[in-house]
Amino acid sequence: MKFLLLAFFFLALPSPLFAQDGSLRLVTSPLPISLVTEPGTSISTELKVKNAGTEAENIKIDIFKFKAYEDTGKPALQDIESTDAFGKWVSFSEPTFSLLPEEWKTVTATFTVPDDASFGYYYAFVFTRVKDKEELAARETAVVGGTATLVLLEARVPDAKREITVAEFSTEKTVYEFLPVTFTVALKNAGNVHVAPRGNIFLSRGDDKDVALLELNPGKGSILPDSTRVFDTSWIDGFPVYEETIEEGKVVLDEMGNQTFHLTWNFENASNLRIGKYTAKMLLVYDDGTRDIPIEGTVSFWVMPWRLLALALLNFVLIIGLGWYVVRLRRRLRRLQSPSSSSTVK
Repeated sequence: MKFLLLAFFFLALPSPLFAQDGSLRLVTSPLPISLVTEPGTSISTELKVKNAGTEAENIKIDIFKFKAYEDTGKPALQDIESTDAFGKWVSFSEPTFSLLPEEWKTVTATFTVPDDASFGYYYAFVFTRVKDKEELAARETAVVGGTATLVLLEARVPDAKREITVAEFSTEKTVYEFLPVTFTVALKNAGNVHVAPRGNIFLSRGDDKDVALLELNPGKGSILPDSTRVFDTSWIDGFPVYEETIEEGKVVLDEMGNQTFHLTWNFENASNLRIGKYTAKMLLVYDDGTRDIPIEGTVSFWVMPWRLLALALLNFVLIIGLGWYVVRLRRRLRRLQSPSSSSTVK
């Protein structure tokens, strides 16, 4: 059995990926493309790729499909199988082409959608060197460098189902000493086509309803059918605040390989000292094909800067103690200076 394993972890980003020999540098644009059409029609889109290397390259386009990789939102690429008829719907204006250094190339991809098409089809168009295609021995695995553009194609039919449910809306802890507070939102697509929810998290404390506003899914990432995707966002507007430790442009890890943080005191943000119970309300919407459907969630947590509170309490006790000592000292001096306390010699 011959198969090909592609090592792509950031295909949804327009950043360069490197070939195995480190010389191929390609950049794709735009971000994942979403197309909607009717069965029995054709639709086209532009694919843009740039040679960010220093040598001219001969490039080819390979067609793959993808599914959701766990709950990260990253794509897991798979080979087009013989049963995947939608792989034959695509044609390119230039399936192979040459690219000079720093040159952009625009290729038109056309989808000829048959009458019996329905719901969603998920393509990954992978740009690699023409010469990188090699004959693999049985059970041999190769890692091929390149980059890709993701295309989500929907053949719109009346029985399409769009339904998003909240699987989780939570914080890492219920009590924090200082910010940041990270919110985890897990959304499940119970429908049969991809959906891109969008919205905000509103933070309040008691009667103060405008503490902070956080955007969720700003990149408008889609959730594929029958999958769950996790979105994380952090509230960092505090004083003081923990920030990731970076040295020489790299994140510093501890002995266990975990990211390290340090406490930052920016006294310009002293008014952002956070303390008390906070409530976060999530309000998202998604298009069900006819209207926007709202989905909500609520979570509460505490911010208790106990070290600052302990220091303030200690200072208060010291001030009270010093005041009490001064009062007693003054009373004693008055008694010593009083005439009734002095002796008279005759």
